[in-house]
Amino acid sequence: MSRLRRSLAFLIVLTTGLTTAPGVATAAAALPTYAFVDLGTLGVPSTGEPPSSDGYALNNARTVVGVSTIDGIYNFHGFAWTNGTMSDLGTLYVDTYSASSAAGINERGVVVGATHVNATDPPHAFRYDGGVMTDLGTGYGAGSGSAANDVNSDGVVVGSRFEKQGAPTRAVVWRDGRVVDLGTLGGQAGPWGTDGIAYGVNSSGQVVGGAAVPSGGLHAFVYSGGALRDLGTLGGVTESTYARDINDRGHVVGVSQNTAGQMHATLWRNGTIRDLGSLGGNYSEARAVNEAGRVVGIARTSSPDFYNERAFLWQGGRMVDLNTRVRNLPPTVTLRSAEDVNDDGVIVGLACPIDCAEGGDRARRAYLLVPTS
Repeated sequence: MSRLRRSLAFLIVLTTGLTTAPGVATAAAALPTYAFVDLGTLGVPSTGEPPSSDGYALNNARTVVGVSTIDGIYNFHGFAWTNGTMSDLGTLYVDTYSASSAAGINERGVVVGATHVNATDPPHAFRYDGGVMTDLGTGYGAGSGSAANDVNSDGVVVGSRFEKQGAPTRAVVWRDGRVVDLGTLGGQAGPWGTDGIAYGVNSSGQVVGGAAVPSGGLHAFVYSGGALRDLGTLGGVTESTYARDINDRGHVVGVSQNTAGQMHATLWRNGTIRDLGSLGGNYSEARAVNEAGRVVGIARTSSPDFYNERAFLWQGGRMVDLNTRVRNLPPTVTLRSAEDVNDDGVIVGLACPIDCAEGGDRARRAYLLVPTS
């Protein structure tokens, strides 16, 4: 399971279906209710900024990974949260302004993300296992950067890299000590653009993401057997389409522009493309899908407020605002996005502990939603 939304500035340049009877029955069941858990932060910045944390991914053991402020100047570090304790994953380069962010975790507890590695180069993708953080490198020389977004049970890591500042990003896989460039769908981005980016990988090694096409922009792809396959779009032509996650059944979720010109959460399943709708607004994006076909993500409501994004659950053909499904959600808290869902239906994401408007999202918190029914 994979996720993007890597909020640190140094990661922005690199920068988350149904089947036979058992899966259908599960997804079509009554909508669950949840208990809300605020995961806290690693520390309070010394700059006067509010403490914050973002939750990006979790595994079936309910270990959550993401990024949090620490007790330092501008510092953010990747974290792993387990059973009420948030642990600092650190960085490969220790400095006043060094930072890291954790983006994915597998069932063995291996964590991947990006970290500063020295005083001059952009961040590099890392693998964190058994308390040891390892630089996955870029496959290029000095001045290059990379970021990892997901890792599967066999330790295959996916993400992106670039050769130098200003060069396009490229989708890559780290496997057996090698960096494999996945190429494009025939297109090529200009400076600072994206030739490709890989967001998710399943246990079979199928990789999903977005890759440049000749007509411009990105199309969602699945990479399998050494080749990229274009997954198609909802019919829109002027905005990019990309895939964010893939489950072991081969169901893919992400976002695509529809014929009305709106970017909507999208499900690619068994050769079909489905628009999952929105919460009344003009935008939605699916971030993750579990083995039962439950999809989570972020969607705008019909409110004209700029901060009108809400976490959603899509289940049984219906998209619902998760804020309406939590028994103990404090009245001042808004669930802004849902970033991942495990096979037990536990969800992780980002919440605003105060109104998201007027900068309230600067105090955002990583949260966990645990099903209670």
